[in-house]
Amino acid sequence: MASKDNSDVTKTFTFDKTSKKSEGSFVNANGLKIYCKYWSTHLDSPRALLFMCHGAAEHVGPYTQLAELLTEQNFYVFGHDHQGHGQSEGDRVHIDDFRHYSRDVFAHIDRIKVDFPTLPVYILGHSMGGAVTIISALDRPDYFKGVVLIGPVVTNDQNEVGPVLAFFGKIIARIFPQFPVFALDDNLISRDPKVVEAYKNDKLNYLGKCKAKWALCINKAMIEIESKLSTIKWPFLTIHGECDGLVMCVASKKLYEKAASEDKTMTIYPGAYHQLHLEIEPDGSKARKEIVDWLVKHEQQ
Repeated sequence: MASKDNSDVTKTFTFDKTSKKSEGSFVNANGLKIYCKYWSTHLDSPRALLFMCHGAAEHVGPYTQLAELLTEQNFYVFGHDHQGHGQSEGDRVHIDDFRHYSRDVFAHIDRIKVDFPTLPVYILGHSMGGAVTIISALDRPDYFKGVVLIGPVVTNDQNEVGPVLAFFGKIIARIFPQFPVFALDDNLISRDPKVVEAYKNDKLNYLGKCKAKWALCINKAMIEIESKLSTIKWPFLTIHGECDGLVMCVASKKLYEKAASEDKTMTIYPGAYHQLHLEIEPDGSKARKEIVDWLVKHEQQ
């Protein structure tokens, strides 16, 4: 199918703020139907827009608890399942270009800004969604008023997949783009056994092995992000679990140390795992509160 630019994509949205529906869709530039979620359609006069950017192999649904807390603070919260994830179309957890993720993020936000042209925009990203968020903010540094990151993918030396990526490299990704490379350990997402069990039983999650081309694309994104850390000037909060076995906390530490932002905050949660927003108590509540408080504070400035 022929590719579209974002101006064409805007015309494919099924969402209309007057409908008050919590779901919608659009067809992205690759011709894939992208599932959209809206938590705040009951708000008549929101204070700001917040886009939720989920991680690899999951979907936007599990962010409801955090989204509802932000809606209570009058933030208009929305997001979508990345292509190849959740209820969106596309080969599962496969991408030809990492910027297809950020392209869709901007297509979605730009559409919502048509309805709320004067509102500031924030973005929140977790794990791979953190990398999508950083790439997006690097590409449009003045677009977001603030950035929130939860266990973000930042550098290509931060986890156990580095040697695997180096081994398979460009050749296998080019010849066998969907070749299964490695699996993510579901048991490392949270110390809460109920969260882990729910993740494993969620049919919208992808529980198979990550694909070679996807791995190559995210590796390229990490290399680019690390090379540009010193150019980051936008306000951000990054939180990370000290015992995150999927994305080591050195990722947030390196971001915090190298970013040129005057307004930057990092919190490392002792003993915590990957999905801080879904961690055991009291850490889960603390993480969610820290995110909400940071956003409210910045919107009051």
